[in-house]
Amino acid sequence: MGKSDIKTQLATLFQLSVQNSSFNSALHPKSCGGDDEFKYLALYGDAILNLLLLDLMSRNDLRDSGQITEALQTFHNEETLYQLAKELKIDEIMRAQHQNVNLTKNDLKESVEALLGATYLNQGLNPCKDVTKTLVQLALSKNLFNSNPKGVLQVFFQKKNLPIPKYISKRVGGPDHQQIFQTTIIGDYKGRKYMIQSDLLPSKKNAEKNAAEKFLIELGEEELMKNSFF
Repeated sequence: MGKSDIKTQLATLFQLSVQNSSFNSALHPKSCGGDDEFKYLALYGDAILNLLLLDLMSRNDLRDSGQITEALQTFHNEETLYQLAKELKIDEIMRAQHQNVNLTKNDLKESVEALLGATYLNQGLNPCKDVTKTLVQLALSKNLFNSNPKGVLQVFFQKKNLPIPKYISKRVGGPDHQQIFQTTIIGDYKGRKYMIQSDLLPSKKNAEKNAAEKFLIELGEEELMKNSFF
């Protein structure tokens, strides 16, 4: 698929045209020569995304404020939106327009928000709802929520009114400047007790994330995430 076709598909997803000035501004972060218009659009998109995600979650009986906050953070974070931008090939469009550009994760994360902001300014709020649902479904289908597996597990177990799985992390080796950790996650679901061990990893945080990822796979990751959020 050519770059022009990718750009046309992107514009269609956000219910804009490739000639629209806001659409093009949303593809120009500072690293690509963009100005305050990009930041302006990204701020709009950031606020709208939170609003629409909250609306989607509230309509699906995820009403506890702590659960909603965790679910929002699981989708609306730099890593997930960065992965979405990559999936939509936004980075390819930017590089085609600007040779040797040094794109950051935040550039691409904000580009998704800026595009949603452009949709709002040109089409209003209702089209943004359709765009947000499409983005969420794309993230689900491509397993892009893996950036926060602990959050996925927590929201799921809270929604089922089940005890949150416990994480037991231990240092298992390595010198003080290169410590090695392993985490065991323990949880009960549908009458079965799970004890999942992580790989050996150089930080407690990474070991806990790895254990949670393995637990998700064991439970059936995609279905679990669908039940957890939307």
